[in-house]
Amino acid sequence: MHPHKLWNHRLFLAHGDARYVDVLERILYNGFLSGVSLQGDTFFYPNPLASRGQHKRSPWFRTACCPTNVVRFVPSFPGYTLAHKGNDVYINLYFAGRSEVEIEKNIVRIRQETRYPWEGGVKITIDPAKETEFGILVRIPGWTQGEAVPSNLYRFLDKPPESVNVTVNGKPVETETYKGFLPIRRTWKKGDTIILEFPMEIHRVLSHDRVQSNIGRVALQRGPVVYCAEFVDNQGRVHNLFLPDSVELTSEHRDDLLGGVTVIKGTVPAVYPAEDGSQSEVRDQPFIAIPYYSWAHRGSGEMAVWLPRIKELANPFYEPIETSEN
Repeated sequence: MHPHKLWNHRLFLAHGDARYVDVLERILYNGFLSGVSLQGDTFFYPNPLASRGQHKRSPWFRTACCPTNVVRFVPSFPGYTLAHKGNDVYINLYFAGRSEVEIEKNIVRIRQETRYPWEGGVKITIDPAKETEFGILVRIPGWTQGEAVPSNLYRFLDKPPESVNVTVNGKPVETETYKGFLPIRRTWKKGDTIILEFPMEIHRVLSHDRVQSNIGRVALQRGPVVYCAEFVDNQGRVHNLFLPDSVELTSEHRDDLLGGVTVIKGTVPAVYPAEDGSQSEVRDQPFIAIPYYSWAHRGSGEMAVWLPRIKELANPFYEPIETSEN
């Protein structure tokens, strides 16, 4: 499942460039997680970006690469979080947990405290066995710098000024990066603390103009997480919605939903057939988008990642099709 994550990890090890970790992170929070259910016992073979209710996860496949790759990948995850070369430690992924690395016969314990990816604050405590000089290189995600992905395949509709705040023991650090990493080289002692503050803005994402199926459509991203609209949150349908650029969107964390997720909310226009059948009519209604990885857990129905920006692309007619196994 998703060999790209393995490939990008190896490219990072070869070149020390954070753009490969950006791709890895995008796969982890979106493509990989969406491929396995929250219960961990059913799987998608493809990851559809739209549905009319025909998709659901399956417990097994005749070509059984997906379940077995999940089993292989999950225990290997710690190996993706950190790397080291010489006397430099690279912090690639942000999570609540502990790591340990040996640098020139010195054991360095690293503890992260964070609610990432829902919140942008990360506290990193450095505990070397003995006080010594080495480098901590923290990754500054490309999405904090106005880059949807490390290519021109996707781009943010707007690039508002965003700043990443970094402090060491409470003192600000210059955020000049090299290959996407912020190097912090100093003599570290037990209890030294790095605080990262990443901006968690909601971004509208556009795809390259040559992706014809996405022309006139927009996707939503917050932090590293890509979102979708699902029928159960949007009055039973989503393909009749459209999302003008002027619609204001906000975020809210919901502990009671899908194991605890941050949702995106707003009020959007929806197109419905007129009662006399002569033309369609537009009504405003509440809108909720959920993280893409968490869809298909509450029954079968419509889902869309790429939403129309204009009325003409919205479909007012409900076209259910039979549910089938993947």
